[in-house]
Amino acid sequence: MQRRLIAPHWPRVRAVLDADVTYRARQLAAGGAARLFADLHPDLHWHDGRLRLEGSRWRSGLAVDRGPGGLVLMPVALGTPYVLIKKRTSTQTTVRYPARGVGTLWTAGTRTPAGSTVRLLGRVRAGLLEALRSPATTTDLARALGVTPSAVSQHLRVLRESGLVACERSGRHVLYVTTALGLSLLANP
Repeated sequence: MQRRLIAPHWPRVRAVLDADVTYRARQLAAGGAARLFADLHPDLHWHDGRLRLEGSRWRSGLAVDRGPGGLVLMPVALGTPYVLIKKRTSTQTTVRYPARGVGTLWTAGTRTPAGSTVRLLGRVRAGLLEALRSPATTTDLARALGVTPSAVSQHLRVLRESGLVACERSGRHVLYVTTALGLSLLANP
């Protein structure tokens, strides 16, 4: 059952999770824990060297204690929009949170780009821009759009040089995603 339900969508789900992990690693490297937790979830806040759960779901601010093995962050694509904390065990504390981009996971590429975007970029490039509302690899895009990976690569190069898509390496894969400029182009009818 799992193969029938999840397997067809796994490349997109995996791309969203990989993109989130890459983004969080960059945030941590650039600004430490304060920057890492600044936009992780509205209920999580970093104060005075401690992670706290605060917000309407919590009666009062709760400190999140690390286990001896530290704190593990786990992005979730298929689950609750809330933060879930697996309290300190003998090894670590796990913080499960919704991954960035999960909101577009099921809608990316399902809308037809506006006629003006198609006239400006062409049908394939406009389709790529729409599909990349959620991160994807060249292979995933080629399969979804029914074009060759080399054709997708050529179109992505033009879109990237124009500032409409961005790419980031995640392990052996390169993930592409629509930039703010690209999203604004898609938003104009």
